[in-house]
This record gives sequence, C-alpha cells and structure tokens, in this order.
Amino acid sequence: MNWFKGSSKKSHEYYKGIDDLPLYNWIECHNGKFEYTRKGSEGTPEEDILAWQSIYDAYIHEFGLTDVQKKLFDAMKKKAILELDYVITGDRFKLTEIEIALAKLNSMLMNRGSSMTIEQALVHMSKWLGQWINAKNITVKEYFNLLKEYGKANKG
Repeated sequence: MNWFKGSSKKSHEYYKGIDDLPLYNWIECHNGKFEYTRKGSEGTPEEDILAWQSIYDAYIHEFGLTDVQKKLFDAMKKKAILELDYVITGDRFKLTEIEIALAKLNSMLMNRGSSMTIEQALVHMSKWLGQWINAKNITVKEYFNLLKEYGKANKG
C-alpha cells in the first residue's frame, strides 16, 4: 500500500482489507497493536495506523455499525450537545443533565463488556459447525459473515 504518494519513504506490505486480514490480527488491532496490519515485520507506526483505518473503513462499508455502536454514538452526541449548551448559556442545571448523560454513557460502556467476545463466539460457532474455527485461519470478512448466518440459524 502506498499512502505516501510522492514521498521517498518505502511503503511496506500491509493487509488491504477484511478480505485478507486474519481474524487473529483483527483482535490484536482492537487491542491497540496496529502492527498486526503488517504482512511482514517491516513497517512504521504511522503506516500501521493508516492501514488499520483503511481496514476498519472496509469493515464499516461492508457490515455497517451495530445497533450498540449507534446507540453509543447517539448518547455521546447528546452529552456533547449538553456540554455545548452549558458553555453557551452558563445554565448550571445543564451540569446535572451532563452528569446524567455521562452516567448513561458509562453504563452503556460497562454493559458492552458483558457481551460475547470474538473468542467465545468462535467456540459457539465451532460447536455449531462441528469443527474448530481457528482465528488465524479465518479472515475478518469470513468471520462476520459466519456470525451473521449463525445468528440467523439461532433466532427464536
């Protein structure tokens, strides 16, 4: 990938999207280890971040935002608007509303942690398929498509 057009820097080999990124690397990137976007050992932190942004954009384009993410963004937006209202008006009651919005936002973030992890989902889907699914041998796109089908099969 060449993000530095016109630059003398050498671009290194990176995964290009969710079609080729292994799920294991996706998990590591979500833990802040963006060097897992590299296909080899060479690369820079700047290129790593650009690669991750490109890969995540491909994920959003393919699968969209989850309902949880949409609700979280709405709560963040509401809190930001309340903060702006306080700055503009100086109305101290807005501080109370901000605290309530912040508590709701923190609650949403805490409850998100109780949802199933990717590793737990792999265990359930492996059982469903009757064979083990290795995170290093499945791409991000394959995983999320499989997860969607698993969800359809287990509704109700």
